[in-house]
Parts: sequence; C-alpha cells; structure tokens
Amino acid sequence: MPNPVIFVDFPTPDPEATSVFYEKLFGWQVNRRPAGEFHEILPGVKPNLGMHREQAPVTGPVPRVYVMVDEPPAFLAQAVELGATVLWEETYWEEFNGRHAAFRDPWGTEIVLWRDKGTYYNS
Repeated sequence: MPNPVIFVDFPTPDPEATSVFYEKLFGWQVNRRPAGEFHEILPGVKPNLGMHREQAPVTGPVPRVYVMVDEPPAFLAQAVELGATVLWEETYWEEFNGRHAAFRDPWGTEIVLWRDKGTYYNS
C-alpha cells in the first residue's frame, strides 16, 4: 500500500493574518484551535491543511503547494492584492499539458495555481 500525504502544515509568524489571507483568496474554512497557535485549514477536499506559529517567516528553499483553480490569473491577481509576491505568471508546462501560475504569500509559503483541465475529480 502506498503512503499517502495526509497533511501539510504552513509555518507562519501570524496565524490569524495567514488564515484571513487564505479564507479571502480560496474561501477555505479555518478552525482556530487554539487561535494564534495552530489553525486547521479545511479546503473542502482532503487532505486538510494546517498552519502553526513560527517566530519568523519561511526563508530559503520551501516546498510548493499546488492548488487547483479555474482561472490562475484571477487568483494570482487577488493574491497580489492581499500582499503576495508573483513567482511567475500563468505559463504552459508541456510535459503535463497544463497551465499554472505561482505566488509567495507574505509569510513565505509558495503556492502554485494549477488550471483545472477537467481531469481532477473529488472523491
């Protein structure tokens, strides 16, 4: 049996501000438990995510989290309005026949916005 990924945890010095950022951007539900220390993110499909308090923003190489969206440019623009930094505008990735854009949130987490090609189904 494979070993599935069951959880991803974002480090952040400000769990409340980070929660508001992702609630506004993706409409994710966030359970503050306990508020300001650990917040559980419920994106609507598992795996769930989380965030935990760290003293400083993430620096250096970081893992990238891929989020399926219908219009990467629109989500990228909204992320920038919320304080994110563009890593790249939407581009085509030939090997995967897919389009994607990416940003770094104000706390250092990198998110890739992957355009849904109609091949992703929630189970």
